[in-house]
Amino acid sequence: MRRYCLCALVLLAAALLAGTARAQTAQTTATPYPSLKVAQFSPPAAAPAAKWTRLASAAEAPQATPAQSEAKPQRTYVGRETCESCHQQEATNWAHTIHAKVFQQNPRTELQAQNCEACHGPGSAHVEDPSDLATIISFSKKSKTPVAEQNGQCLTCHAGGQRIFWHDSIHDTSQLGCADCHNPMTSFGARGLTARESINDTCFQCHKAQHAEFARRSHMPLLEGKISCTDCHNPHGSTTAPLLKADSVNEVCFTCHADKRGPFLFDHAPVRESCLNCHSPHGSNFESLLTAPRPVLCQQCHSQDGHPGALLTAGNMARGPMPDPRLIATSCQTCHVNIHGSNSPSGARFER
Repeated sequence: MRRYCLCALVLLAAALLAGTARAQTAQTTATPYPSLKVAQFSPPAAAPAAKWTRLASAAEAPQATPAQSEAKPQRTYVGRETCESCHQQEATNWAHTIHAKVFQQNPRTELQAQNCEACHGPGSAHVEDPSDLATIISFSKKSKTPVAEQNGQCLTCHAGGQRIFWHDSIHDTSQLGCADCHNPMTSFGARGLTARESINDTCFQCHKAQHAEFARRSHMPLLEGKISCTDCHNPHGSTTAPLLKADSVNEVCFTCHADKRGPFLFDHAPVRESCLNCHSPHGSNFESLLTAPRPVLCQQCHSQDGHPGALLTAGNMARGPMPDPRLIATSCQTCHVNIHGSNSPSGARFER
């Protein structure tokens, strides 16, 4: 009896040992490294069949032909003679312009050789329906062509140079078109195919306030024809907000007023900062384009304590009840003659 019990215990222990060994083997096989997950050693799952089915269907689908994708018919060039058969007056005016001479006598590109259609685009659709202005690129007030597209036609030839800063300039962002200032169909002005007889008159179409400033008592000789707006400004774009032809106001002024440039041994700080601190560039009712009369202009910076800035009023003028010598002649500049700067060793107060 004891023998049978001992055999049963031995068999039971062997069974337990075998089960433990199988469990450890299975665990080792499932997780080769305890710190890694099983998913890292599993092969990637197969892509769903539906995805490849959709791709195959898209590849087998018939592609749209260019004719079907374009809603508008293909436009073609019709030639200058066809345009002139209707636009006889425009053709007569245009024949005297620089564009006509270049396009007809010495075109630089195949596009320029198309004459009228170099700017207005292919005219076949316009010939079929002349009443529809959307079928041609036009530059009139009734034009249905976007301003950006109109300017793009001009910039096809006129890109770069003075127009390098045209994009995002104040005129560009204000939706100003080239045709608002230029008329390429006739020669109104002396140069530049301007829309008016002169550059100044063209600018004054919009800049009414500046036109009025030039009529003041003291003004730049623009209305007299000695200078023009483009002597100081570049209407096609600049690195400055007022479209100056230089990087600063002073650099523009120094183009003519070179004696004020310096460098000076003693600089007058407001002058070095900006000419506009004391002067109005277009016109003023005070002498020398000043923004205020002297000594009021000087007193805007200099204190009213003592001689440097004693408060002077109209009563201190030459004909007032209390005339002051500082208001006679050129006021402060009677003594401080070199107010823009001095190179004299004794010129710290701009007296010499």
